[in-house]
Amino acid sequence: MTQKIDSKIEEAQNILEDLGLKKQYHNRICALTLLALSKIKPDDSWQDATKSNQIISKDIIEFVNKEYLADYQPNTRESFRKNALKPFVDFNIALLNPDNPSLSQTSSKTHYALSDLALETILSYNTDNWELAVKKFKLEQFPENSTDGILLSTINISSYKSILNDKIELGRFNVFIGENGSGKSNILESLAAIGAVKTDDFTYDGLSSRGVRFARPDLMLSSFLSSKQEDSIKISLEFNTKNLTKLFESTIYPANKSDIYTRWIDENKYPLEGINNDLIKSKIRQIIDEINNKADDLSVDSVLNKLFEPSGSVTADNSFDPYQKMLTEYAIFDLNTRSLRGITPSESRKTPLGLNGEGLDLLISSFNAYERDFLTQCEEFFKWLDEIITDKDDKNKGLGLKPGRSTSTLYFTDRFMLKKNNILSAENSNEGILHVLFYLALFISTKTPKLFAIDNIETALNPRLCQRLVMELAKLSKLRDKQVLITTHNPAVLDGLNLFDDSQRLFVVSRNGSGHTVTRRVRFKEDFKDKPFKISEMWMRGSLGGIPNNF
Repeated sequence: MTQKIDSKIEEAQNILEDLGLKKQYHNRICALTLLALSKIKPDDSWQDATKSNQIISKDIIEFVNKEYLADYQPNTRESFRKNALKPFVDFNIALLNPDNPSLSQTSSKTHYALSDLALETILSYNTDNWELAVKKFKLEQFPENSTDGILLSTINISSYKSILNDKIELGRFNVFIGENGSGKSNILESLAAIGAVKTDDFTYDGLSSRGVRFARPDLMLSSFLSSKQEDSIKISLEFNTKNLTKLFESTIYPANKSDIYTRWIDENKYPLEGINNDLIKSKIRQIIDEINNKADDLSVDSVLNKLFEPSGSVTADNSFDPYQKMLTEYAIFDLNTRSLRGITPSESRKTPLGLNGEGLDLLISSFNAYERDFLTQCEEFFKWLDEIITDKDDKNKGLGLKPGRSTSTLYFTDRFMLKKNNILSAENSNEGILHVLFYLALFISTKTPKLFAIDNIETALNPRLCQRLVMELAKLSKLRDKQVLITTHNPAVLDGLNLFDDSQRLFVVSRNGSGHTVTRRVRFKEDFKDKPFKISEMWMRGSLGGIPNNF
C-alpha cells in the first residue's frame, strides 16, 4: 500500500510541475491537496477525478489522513491554506469559495474546489492527450493570456526623413543593424507616426510620447539634392492574421512646412477596410449645421478646416479594432538607468511602462502567477540573484534600504550575502538586471504594447548576456504574441538570432549613393545550417555590410 501511495503522490507532483507551478510547490503537502481536491485514492486512475467543494479541516485533511495514511492535525490547516491552496488559486487550479465568492477567507465555511479547466486537464493525465491538455491549460489559465495572432507583415515608407522609398517585410522578431546615421531609427519612427496620426495626435507631444524625434515639417519630409521634396509622407501597412489581410494607409501633409507647430492632416482618415460611414455622415452634418448657423463665415477654407479638424464629439471608436489598437499603442523604448532606478521623474505618457524605463516596479507587482513565473528566467542570467521583490507599501524604505531619492519599490536579494543584509534596492542594484528585467516584463505582460520597438537594446549589457537575452526574447515573442523591431550596434546580439526560423529576421540598413535609406534582409541557405559560423564575426568582417568603410 505504501508503494501505491508514494506512486500516486509522485504523479500529483508531476502534474503540478507540468502545469507550471514553481518547484517550491511540488512538495508533498501540495501533492496531497491536489489528490484531495480531485478525490483520487491510491488505487484510482486520474480519469476518476471529480470536483467538489471542500473545507480544509473537514474534507481535505480528513481525506489525506484516511486515504494516504497521513497524520495532519487540525492546527495544520494554515499550512494547507498558505502553502498549497493559495498558490492553487493564484494559478487557477482551484477556486476559492466558488458557491459564495463574498465569503470571508477566515469563515468556518470557507471552501475550495478544482477549477473546471484544471479538472479537464487532470483527466488527461497518463494519456496521449496530456501534452496538448497542458498547453491548453496554460493558454486558458488566465483570460489575459489569450492572443489573436495578428502580425504586421509589410511596411511601405515614402518621404519620411532619410527614407525616400523603402519596403520592409517583417517577421515577429526583427533586428536592424547599420552604420550610425543610416536611418534605423527612422524606420522605427515611421510606425509611431502612423499610430499618432490615426488618433489625431500627430503633434510634438503626441510623437515625442511615442519615442519620435520631432522636427520642423520640412525636416520631417525627405529632402535630397537629387530629387524634389514631396509635400507629404506616405506610409502603408499590411497586417496578417490566419488567412485575413488588413491594410492601413496614411498620406500625411503639414498645413505649413516652415511652422514646427503646424497641424498635420491625414488624407486617409480611416483604414482602407471598415470605413465608418456613419461617423463621416455625422461629422458632415455637424459642419453643415454650424455653417447654417453662421452663414457669414462661409468659405472653402473654413469648410475644409472644419472637415479635417479633430472633434471631441465625433471620434472613431477603435477599442474593438485590434489593428488600430496595435498602432496607437506602438512605442519606441530607449532605456536609461536613472529612469529604471526610479530617480529621474517620468516624462513619458506611456503606461504601464515609460519609454525610458519608468513604471517597471508597478507593472511587475501587477503580474499574475503565470506571468510572474516567467521572471524566474532572470535567475539564469544573474547567478547572484535569489529573489525579485516588489514592496508595494515601500516598507523597506523605512528600514533604510534605499537612500530616498528613488521612487521605485523594486528590490533584489543576493544569494551570496548574509540573510540579514542581502536586500538591494533598484537604486543600489547593478544596472544590468534592471535592463534585462524591463525587457522581460515588456515581452511577458499583456498590458504592454503588442507591437513595439527597442532602440539600442545592448545598452548596459555584457555581450554574452546580450546573446542569451535575445534568444529568450525571441522565444517569449512567440509565447506572448508580441512583435518587435530592434536596433543594435553590438555584434553579440546577432548571435542570439536563429535566422533559419522565418519569424526571426535580420535587416541591414544603409544609405545608397543618393543618401536614401534602404533596407536589405539577410538570408542564409538551408545547407548553411550545419556549418559552424557566428553572425557577429561575419558582420565585423564586413560580409553583411552595415559597417563604416570610409576609414
